[in-house]
Amino acid sequence: MKIKIPQADFSRALLASGKSILPRANLPILANVLIKAAGKELELLATNLETATRVVLESKVESGGEATVNGKTLFEFISQLPEGEIIIEKLGEELVVSCKGYSGRFTTMPAEEFPAIPKVEKGILIELDCDSFVNGVSRVVFSAAQDEGRPILTGVLCDLAKSRLKMVATDGYRLSFEEINAKGANASSSIKFNIPAKALGEFAKIIIERGMVGEEANKGDSRNFSLMVSEGLNQVSFKLGGHNGKDAAEGPLHSEASEPRPKGREQVEFTSRLIEGEFPNWQKIIPGSFNTKVKIAKDEFIKLVRIASIFARDAGNIVKLKFEPSAGGSGRGGKFSVNAASSQTGSSEAASDVEIEGKGGEMAFNFRYLLEVLAQVPGNEVYFEMNESLNPGKLTTVDPKDPFFHIIMPVRLQS
Repeated sequence: MKIKIPQADFSRALLASGKSILPRANLPILANVLIKAAGKELELLATNLETATRVVLESKVESGGEATVNGKTLFEFISQLPEGEIIIEKLGEELVVSCKGYSGRFTTMPAEEFPAIPKVEKGILIELDCDSFVNGVSRVVFSAAQDEGRPILTGVLCDLAKSRLKMVATDGYRLSFEEINAKGANASSSIKFNIPAKALGEFAKIIIERGMVGEEANKGDSRNFSLMVSEGLNQVSFKLGGHNGKDAAEGPLHSEASEPRPKGREQVEFTSRLIEGEFPNWQKIIPGSFNTKVKIAKDEFIKLVRIASIFARDAGNIVKLKFEPSAGGSGRGGKFSVNAASSQTGSSEAASDVEIEGKGGEMAFNFRYLLEVLAQVPGNEVYFEMNESLNPGKLTTVDPKDPFFHIIMPVRLQS
């Protein structure tokens, strides 16, 4: 096997494949990336048995073949090389990478030991906008459970209906909801599936690393990708990029979605298992109405919580929020304060003027939960709604067209 390829293209492909590599795997082969060369294409595959990443990109293939080497070590080496063409060659039991006075030799393992990559060829296929997806994922994944004791809550519930994809995540203490548009022939289908939150986050990183989001996104490139849920509802496949024409219709990368073309003519397919089981009835924890609504400057909210967190760290991370309408209840003026106290370090209280509708009240929360959601809310202001001190609070943006909301459960206030 002998290949010539630009250093930047190969480094970017290794970065994507690294999303499915286990550096400290019990099975050594799972720390490796499988490299295949044939025709005019180079293919990289990686899997941790939960997710799998396949990257296909154009290269100069002088002789075909395959090899599997440690993915982390190879990426670290390639990323330090100067820009320009590099040569990748398998010599005996080693993979040799060289360019402009640099050379690295990597021990290989038998390619036959590499696990088979799952193929999702039939199922429900939709197309999603990269910007909407990345923003939506960032708003919900942090609310998913980290504890594997309740596996169903480590995922994000995806509910497709009427060309809209709802995303919900909860760990039992908080809940995030987002909704984005879906396109394609199957977008009007009705289906629910639970994707591991970590897998969603990793694919979002792949999109970002390819410059497919934001104002600086590659001009002329499609801003969409395809998502396919297998017929058995046990796998999901994300596909970004591809080649038009005959090559695009061959192999497991074929889909009926439009063919985006990101930088470097790469095609990335990221596959993940789906979480089995019934997701909890999340709608029942959302209050039907609230008796207090407060408009707060987001940066001021964050500042007040951070000040209180200095003392809350020694008091179970608990901060108390207090909302006081103006005297007499006329108008919308009022005061918002955040305080925390610790028998070991002392106490603090910080306040700010806000707009309040309703009777006000007090609630206590884990300050880390507040900071995590505020970091994901766009804009300069947010709405916070509440009822009584032990009822869930709700945080939203001030944009009435934004479907996002976050429910946060309070802790019991001590008298």
